[in-house]
Amino acid sequence: MTWYDFLLFLHITGAVVWVGGAAMMQFFGLRTMASGSGERLADLAGDLEWIGFKVLMPSAGLAFLAGLGLVWNASFWTIGDDWIAIGLALFGLTFLAGFLFFGPESGRVGKLVAAEGASSPVVQVRIKRLIVLSRIDLVLLFLIIFDMTVKPSFSDGWTILGALAGAVVLSAALVVSGSRSTAPATE
Repeated sequence: MTWYDFLLFLHITGAVVWVGGAAMMQFFGLRTMASGSGERLADLAGDLEWIGFKVLMPSAGLAFLAGLGLVWNASFWTIGDDWIAIGLALFGLTFLAGFLFFGPESGRVGKLVAAEGASSPVVQVRIKRLIVLSRIDLVLLFLIIFDMTVKPSFSDGWTILGALAGAVVLSAALVVSGSRSTAPATE
């Protein structure tokens, strides 16, 4: 086994846990929102915060660092390659969204649950909004996978525009479908 093989294993493992974990969180969110239980929704919010900080952020960091190691180790790629620049931009966007919004908002929601209780309509709406917005983040993660597999260059304008258009349409559909379920749940 070479260093390249080992770094590739770490990169793929980090990405699988990161994207797979984010996808599973959405499925739990869908089931929880459909249950109509404020308590279950509050429990899910706490779980999502824990998973985000303890599982998703470290696996994202592993994918990122191993990816940098792959570029450093391979003579055929450079940090300036178009698809790597696109991947880094998308990674930066999703990482900042988690660090600056999703993490802090999860903490604020947790404090709100403690202060107002899980049945509070305000709490339920904020948790549901958090789940719906995290769907856009999941779309970004799939854009990263697309970028890593297709490896487009900036001269592949239609490929990039098609992927972005698909992501925008999917994000809009997910937000619209999620906004229908942001009415407060009843016990």
